[in-house]
Amino acid sequence: MSLERMITAPQAAARLGVKRQTLYAYVSRGLLHRQVAMDGRSSLFDPDEIESFRLTRVDREDGELRALIATAVTRVHDDALLVRGRDLVELIDAGMTFPEIADLVWQATDDERGWPDFGSTLDAMARDDGLTGIDALRVVVARASAVDPLRHDLSSSSVTAAGRRMITAMVLGLDDTRSSQPADAALSARSTPPPAGSTLADVLWHRLSSRRSNQQQRQVLDVSLSLLADHGLAGSTFAARIAASVRADPYSVVSAGLGVVGGVLHGAASADVHELFAAAESLDDPAGALGEALRRTGRVPGFGHSIYTRQDPRFAALMVRITKAWSSDPRLVHIHKVRDLVSERREELPNIDLALGAMTWLAGMDATAGETIFAIARTAGWLAHAMEEYDEKPLRFRPRARYTGTGQ
Repeated sequence: MSLERMITAPQAAARLGVKRQTLYAYVSRGLLHRQVAMDGRSSLFDPDEIESFRLTRVDREDGELRALIATAVTRVHDDALLVRGRDLVELIDAGMTFPEIADLVWQATDDERGWPDFGSTLDAMARDDGLTGIDALRVVVARASAVDPLRHDLSSSSVTAAGRRMITAMVLGLDDTRSSQPADAALSARSTPPPAGSTLADVLWHRLSSRRSNQQQRQVLDVSLSLLADHGLAGSTFAARIAASVRADPYSVVSAGLGVVGGVLHGAASADVHELFAAAESLDDPAGALGEALRRTGRVPGFGHSIYTRQDPRFAALMVRITKAWSSDPRLVHIHKVRDLVSERREELPNIDLALGAMTWLAGMDATAGETIFAIARTAGWLAHAMEEYDEKPLRFRPRARYTGTGQ
């Protein structure tokens, strides 16, 4: 860092709210680093390191752990969601598909083996034993790990190859909804390759919905995957980075992410939205359905965000495509009414979960389908962060506990 950006010891101490003696004690313990100024006597400090240390100090009274982790994967802010320095919505508008977005997130090189042909590929590890949703994904990932003898190769090229294998297996491991209900028929459907020329979104659609669809609607599903590929250090991504910091293999990293993503306030959030729209249609009363959702959950599903203050750019990008793809569907009116009712009464802005829940409902998918879509998509981001973490000093996430119980 250039000296112009460095701050003095008094400034650093002021930002931390400590005395200068305490500041230098942090330096002597190796918790902070100082640089000698041009005069040969004064100390200068990196303001970013000071801020990171301020947020992660263990003497916080509120018991909250906050971390500032450097990442070049995504930048999340109100104006745009940047992936590797490029506007994600603009990339989607330009026609990039989810597999291409995943390769961008992973920084895959052109000479690495590409994605399989979903119209002719059926991986042996893509079997879910009758499980559905995220439970099936957990089993598929565990099986994929067991049959990959190179899973402990943490090089970027190997992790990228593992990522493609996992996502392919996740999609193919779900039951094909075009099959009949008996278990043997479902197993037969999983043993039959998808039609020639199928894309990842084509195959995933038939795993999640029994309704007929057109290409535009399946493209909406692909866009939802792309928009959910990564979103900074969400809880599941932080869990993935912790796993990578202890040098867990890529499959274990994804398993760590899957363990967190099922929370109702994370990957499963769109299920409440889906059920809200279903109730609005059933009752023919969007206001009544919204009131019941508020009574049951204490919040408005699909609105508000902990990061965005003006807009969630992912919502608009997905919702405009949903409106076009289902333009003749009379159920759209329920979505618009719910959105308008909330806008009249509350200040929260719609988020990606509102659009995702709308899509799964209109597509005739199960309410939990949004969680499945989220997990498959976010696998790309988890592995991108894992590759970053593999280049960091291992075991760097070790917060200290402050005992608050009784006794000595």
